[in-house]
Formats: sequence, C-alpha cells, structure tokens
Amino acid sequence: MLEKFTVIDLIKTRSASVATLNGGAVKFNSQTPAELHYPPFVQFLIQPKDKQFAIRACNADAPNAVKFSKPEGEQRYPIKVSFPVAVDMIRKLMGWAQDENWNVPGIYFADEQALVYDLSSAYRPTARGGWTVKRQQEEAAKAAEQAIDADN
Repeated sequence: MLEKFTVIDLIKTRSASVATLNGGAVKFNSQTPAELHYPPFVQFLIQPKDKQFAIRACNADAPNAVKFSKPEGEQRYPIKVSFPVAVDMIRKLMGWAQDENWNVPGIYFADEQALVYDLSSAYRPTARGGWTVKRQQEEAAKAAEQAIDADN
C-alpha cells in the first residue's frame, strides 16, 4: 500500500525563522534562536552565486564568531546583530539601497545546525502598528482629500 510514498526528508525543513535587513544590522525573529537551540555564537556565510546567506551555530573561538543568543528561557526578544560588512555584501549582491528593509525567510538544516536564507524570496516588511501605520493613514487621508478637492 505504501510503495508510492516517499520518505520525508527531515534534514531540510521549512523554518519559522525570518531575518530582517535593517540599515547595517540583521534582526532575527524570536523563532530563530529556538530553531538553532539557542547558540551563544554563530557564523555568517554567503553564497553569491545562488544569492543566499546562512548562519550556523559555532563555538566562541570559531573564525568570525558573532555573539548571538542567550540560553533558553533567557532569550525573550528578537536578536539584532550589528554586522555592517555582511549586510553591505548582501545589499550589493541584491542591489538593495541602504534605507530599504527586507525580510528573508529561512530554511533549517538540522545536520549542519544552520539556517539558510534565500535572498530571491525576500519581501518588504509591512507595518503592523505604531507611528508608521498612523503616518501612512494620515498620508492616505490627505491624498484622498486632495483628490476630492481636485475633482471639485
């Protein structure tokens, strides 16, 4: 009965991790450290040909190790890593301006303890509230008002 089924690959899975490029920093959502089992340090890797970057858990003495997560239970917020060299490389690779923010979903590779981010699947973040949404609503109302005035 199961001869037409294939085994699901558990090594590579869709991830809830999202990396946001914001200025010269990368912000990782709160699911990211959990998926990597709260590593205190990570390395950034880049693959320009496929337009991808990755982070992988590492030891503090690994080359170019970057401080990352607090232990489980202590890491309550998203992680912001100020790493202008890596962000500039990514922005140049994709032709993105410095003032543009981009979200990039990740794919988890359990055997490598790594998350790979495919830059071709990046999307612009949407404002969820606060001053940005209020400003956008005010601008939309003003534009609608000007359109009405122009019609009269």
